[in-house]
Amino acid sequence: MRRSPRLYGLKRSRWWLDGLRQKVSWLNGLSLSGVHKILRRLQVSYKRGRRYVHSPDPAYDEKLAVLQTIRELVAAEPKRFVLLYEDELTYYRRPTVAQGYAVRGSDEPHARQGLGANLYQRIAASLDVSSGRLFAWQRKHFDRWTLIRYYRALEAAYPEAELIFVAQDNWPVHFHDDILTALVGSKIVLVPLPTYAPWTNPMEKVWRKLYQEVLHLHDFADRWDELKTEVDDWLGQFADGSTELLHYVGLCPN
Repeated sequence: MRRSPRLYGLKRSRWWLDGLRQKVSWLNGLSLSGVHKILRRLQVSYKRGRRYVHSPDPAYDEKLAVLQTIRELVAAEPKRFVLLYEDELTYYRRPTVAQGYAVRGSDEPHARQGLGANLYQRIAASLDVSSGRLFAWQRKHFDRWTLIRYYRALEAAYPEAELIFVAQDNWPVHFHDDILTALVGSKIVLVPLPTYAPWTNPMEKVWRKLYQEVLHLHDFADRWDELKTEVDDWLGQFADGSTELLHYVGLCPN
């Protein structure tokens, strides 16, 4: 079903009952109704599709294999080795629109936009796969010099570790020559995730949780400093580790 009919000599973009009957030998001789009943018994149904993009990275499998090897190393010797998933997020003064409870009728929950300019703030955060510890900074910008300071602070946060693997996406700043030079001789080892594959970074789910609990429909549109403090407090609750957060992002085995 996941292969194109064109691979089997049929000039169609999608499978249809008679096409299946033609190309699957043990369906030959059945009526179209019979083919449909067989598919239903196999729990194969005719469903609406969805938009889908897969990483174009030719090294997709290899990069994930490297990460799996690191995961196993960290699981075996968690005091010597640390694996962190890192990412950045931009959030804004104005609340994002999302679902919320309201009385039935034409009046929806309000994402009140406030009266000022739509200011923004950046966050860099790293999630520890062993403890659920979240190491986060808020800054106006994360250029390469700010990232270097962030990595050095990250290294200082794990004084007993021998190596700190930091898995992150392929934003060019992450692997800028100045950053790579600054990290020579440090404990930090930068590990690239597959290109255009946000689903491979659990930090994306941390951001989703932040949006769900703080940023969607927030009422701080005219209280920018209070919103930044609220975000700081939210991030800070995971600063000492959280099994709950690991479960949420899918890193706990049970």
